Amino acid sequence: MTTHGDHRIAMSFLILGMASQSGVKVDEAEMIGTSFPNFVQMMTGMGGEFS
Repeated sequence: MTTHGDHRIAMSFLILGMASQSGVKVDEAEMIGTSFPNFVQMMTGMGGEFS
């Protein structure tokens, strides 16, 4: 998924990826740490996997 540097797009599709059998890959997610520092920790706690 191309985020165009928008953290909202990245987070939305990463959440959507939790419901997907094949997962989702976003082109850049670094900006999430600025707007929502605990996002990965929270999503991992709900079963999300990040690599």
